[in-house]
Amino acid sequence: MSGDVNLKELAIDRGSTSPRVQPRKHVLSRYVLPIVLLVGFLSLVVWAAWEMIFPPTVVTVMPVISTTAEMRQAGTPLFKAAGWIEPRPTPIRVAALAPGVVEQLLVVEDQSVSKGEAVAELVKEDARLVYQRVLADKRLREAELAEAKAALVAAETRFKQPVHLQAALGEAEATLAQIETELTNLPFAARRAEADLQTAQRVYQSKLAAQGVVAGVDIDVAKGNVDSAQALLDELQDRDESLKQQRAALVQRKDALKTQLELLADELKAKDEAKARLAAAQARVTQAEVVVAEAKLRLDRMTVRAPIDGRVFRLLATPGSRVGAASTHAASTDGGAVVTMYDPTKLQVRVDVRFEDIPKVGVEQPVEIDNPALAHPMMGTVLFTSSEADIQKNTLQVKVAISEPHPVFKPEMLVDVTFLAPEQPAATSAQSQELRLYVPEQLVQTGDAGAYLWVADVSERRAKKTRVETGVVGNNGLMEINAGVNIASRIITGGSAGLEDGDRITISDGSSSEGVGTISPSTPARMMSRLPEGAH
Repeated sequence: MSGDVNLKELAIDRGSTSPRVQPRKHVLSRYVLPIVLLVGFLSLVVWAAWEMIFPPTVVTVMPVISTTAEMRQAGTPLFKAAGWIEPRPTPIRVAALAPGVVEQLLVVEDQSVSKGEAVAELVKEDARLVYQRVLADKRLREAELAEAKAALVAAETRFKQPVHLQAALGEAEATLAQIETELTNLPFAARRAEADLQTAQRVYQSKLAAQGVVAGVDIDVAKGNVDSAQALLDELQDRDESLKQQRAALVQRKDALKTQLELLADELKAKDEAKARLAAAQARVTQAEVVVAEAKLRLDRMTVRAPIDGRVFRLLATPGSRVGAASTHAASTDGGAVVTMYDPTKLQVRVDVRFEDIPKVGVEQPVEIDNPALAHPMMGTVLFTSSEADIQKNTLQVKVAISEPHPVFKPEMLVDVTFLAPEQPAATSAQSQELRLYVPEQLVQTGDAGAYLWVADVSERRAKKTRVETGVVGNNGLMEINAGVNIASRIITGGSAGLEDGDRITISDGSSSEGVGTISPSTPARMMSRLPEGAH
């Protein structure tokens, strides 16, 4: 076999007669894959920056407050706390009702006093002088009143019996009658005077004829008689006109007096003026009586008296100190109080109860009050829990009423108070324990579906609107939750405004995220100090 190879035979004919193969298009690698990578990268960027673009709501949370409650028989001691005796509801401040200077104190601390008994005397010389002056003013006003009464009586008498007008009218009528008589008699008197004149003239003529025989004196006398008779006749003739004028004037006067008697205008005016003066005098007397009463009251108030039956608690003022509106006392006093008192039959105990014991306290709960001075403990009942806590001592004040205080009890006396288990509706003889969950009452909201809480889902970082079944509200402002949350739930306390169910949240660093909260000194004191007054 020959070893030569013919290369031409191995050559492939690539002429135009052979089919042409189209080039392959790489769409997946050139387009789809880059787009997928770009979309994935953008999605990763958006996912990484999502919280920066749409930040979650910042909230604060707190754990559910839990306590282990022991169901005990009624009267079983629950816990013990220290307390102090104090007046119920408060000490009574015995104030000086008028400003003045304390002259002397008439009582000492813890002295028993009766209602109305004097406890202090103020300097009263000024008040006494003022009282004497207003008494004199009152007597003066009373004299003016008596004068006004007398004037009114006289005015009413003149009005009812106007004899002064009747007398004047009678006098005018008498004068008029006299004038009428004179006018009637005037013609007769004139004729008589004319006759007398004629007689006198004849006598004169006869004597004048016998002049040599009759003495001259007789002739002169006869001449005088003639002149006198002539004058009388002339007078009577002239009197007619004057008498008629007098009669007309008297008629007018009589008519005026008669009208005045009928109207009695001046008398009516005088009576009304007398009444007005009497009313003014009575008002001045009333004013004087008020001023006297005020002065007497101020004088009486110079003696400070006890308002109740009780005992003196503290002496606030000292002899020589000024009390009242112009006094300058410490801020702890009202400036007018002289002493404070209390009723020994109305006492209460101010008890400092630890935070962890607050859920065990209820209104009307029985307690035992003990003191070394007592032979046997006394019973009392819880009145209410105060609305402010003592942050330093981590306690809350509870007020306890003493039904029948022992005579040995004094304010500020230290006592031991044992809180007893109250009556339970379904109490059993055996003791049992149950876990109770509480949240602050203000965190429980109410909607159309009922009560709910905003709960933080820590794992998913979501806000959950959780329906709950609520129980009673304790005196400390905590509401018992019977269903809906558990011991591990975290309740949103701040930032819930505008939240929707399922919204993303982030928990503030200041929030409590530790184990289950308990009512203990570790609980924030501000939660216990902000209690609603309605829980008392």
